[in-house]
Amino acid sequence: MRRYVEFSCLITSLALIVSVIVIIALGSSCQSRTVSRMTGSALELQLPSDFDKPISFASGRDGEKDLCYWTKDGQIKVKTYTDWGVLESEILFSKE
Repeated sequence: MRRYVEFSCLITSLALIVSVIVIIALGSSCQSRTVSRMTGSALELQLPSDFDKPISFASGRDGEKDLCYWTKDGQIKVKTYTDWGVLESEILFSKE
């Protein structure tokens, strides 16, 4: 019986440790202001490699942030950042 109790405590401790690691990993991978406010750390978004000057930054849609900017070669682009860093997109404006 004693071994069962020790094993049960070990499993409970491991489950707690794994849960804490998963929560920290998910929180740090999320590009959300909500997580930034809870953790007190700054939200860091990587600027595109062709970034020259900003035009605007908006977070109108839930879970998305749009950076409109001038590229180094004079084009206008919009980079969409999502909270989890997946399904991000770019829009390129061109004269035709």
